[in-house]
Amino acid sequence: MSNVKRMNAAAARRTLMGDGETPGLFELALGFRTSTKALKAVHVMNDLAQVLIGGAPDHGGDILARVIRAEHEEEGNSDRDLRAHKELGARYSWAFPVQLGAGKTAALRRAAKMVLNFDGGVYEPGTSMASALATHKALLGFEQFRRFRLGAYLSRILTHEGKARLRAMYESDLDPVSKTFRPLLFDAPLVDRHPPPAQALPLKPFDHALGTRLSTLLAQPLSKPALLRKFALGATLGLVLKVLGCGRPGGRPMLLALAVEDDRSKPLRDAAVMSFRAGVSALDRSLAAMMAEHPLAPEIKKAPKVDAQAAEVRSGLRSAEAMLELIAAIRRGAGEDAGEVYWPDQFAMHFGRKAGCVLPKADKAGWGVHLALSGEFVELLVLMSVPRDAPPAPWRDIWRGLRDDLGLVIGASAAADAEVLRGAGVEGVSLERLTDNASLALDFGVRLGVARRLPDSGAEAGGGL
Repeated sequence: MSNVKRMNAAAARRTLMGDGETPGLFELALGFRTSTKALKAVHVMNDLAQVLIGGAPDHGGDILARVIRAEHEEEGNSDRDLRAHKELGARYSWAFPVQLGAGKTAALRRAAKMVLNFDGGVYEPGTSMASALATHKALLGFEQFRRFRLGAYLSRILTHEGKARLRAMYESDLDPVSKTFRPLLFDAPLVDRHPPPAQALPLKPFDHALGTRLSTLLAQPLSKPALLRKFALGATLGLVLKVLGCGRPGGRPMLLALAVEDDRSKPLRDAAVMSFRAGVSALDRSLAAMMAEHPLAPEIKKAPKVDAQAAEVRSGLRSAEAMLELIAAIRRGAGEDAGEVYWPDQFAMHFGRKAGCVLPKADKAGWGVHLALSGEFVELLVLMSVPRDAPPAPWRDIWRGLRDDLGLVIGASAAADAEVLRGAGVEGVSLERLTDNASLALDFGVRLGVARRLPDSGAEAGGGL
């Protein structure tokens, strides 16, 4: 008698990824979709802005796309073509009066490209792929990445005050970027092509904590462009933590984050990699439990007619254990003809790498993926932790709160941090190296002016610093 059972990898993939309009387990577990490796922070910010504002101008960003893509004359983006354009000609001619002359008009269009499209997020007009680095609602455009609903998730977790502040930013034209491009800020009816789903999952303690901290950031006395950039980084880090904490109590991942200045070998790399992998393992266990209770579970357990769509697991296992082995088999490539599975942790890895909070920047033999905090992220986390009008807070208290709220560990309280890492499956972490890691993060904060060392060997951060 064989001790191996064949299971339906194609049905498992449909259950994980969803089928058409039916959400899959990934979306049910997270509250958003992860089926892409191309997402960048600019896409999330455009999505969130449209959720808060109520859509994008009905021209869908095409006027901005045409202005920015001046060199693509085959798309009808030349100065002459735009002045003669049936729908957009009058707007273009008002923004770039003919009296400016060809030289100044071309220079202004190049400037718009440098400021609003340095990452190449704006594609050919009419493709619904206009993800500019928008600072105003009139610069928003339709874009297909909204279907992943990360903006809807972020809108749900922000406080009422946080949403109001962010909405006000996109409605104001007083910042330097919006002032510069004021001729392109046309009033137009708003259209929302991707309204949020009618039903949403209950939020976890992690979600509430992240939303409160992002809202605290939005109240800091910084310029609008600076706040939008920091919010984008904070949202990126938060989404990575969200994925890796999905299978943990309260949604908190307990990840060791390394303070880094470069991508070289680091003493705590192995422990940080182990904590990242522990988050992935917890995610898989959570998904396996959900799959065992899914209406498609009986179909998944049936052997498929096509051998290439089958995956083998040990026979005699309980349902959730069998599903966990099936998930592991699919990750190894079993049943590959069933279609590609976009794993949430792979989404988090690619997304985090683009922002710099996941290293290494590229796959390297023997180098595992781990969470990383540059000086900019340390500054960001302080701004998310200490409210605008509050006095400076003790350094250890800030990081204790980040650990307890978001599952982010750096070693500021070395013994306690090592204990929670052990509870998350990361053994043998050196207390001395944890202390060194936290000291390097403090150096970043001091260097950037958000923290200071005290005469009693302590430190504080935030507030009026």
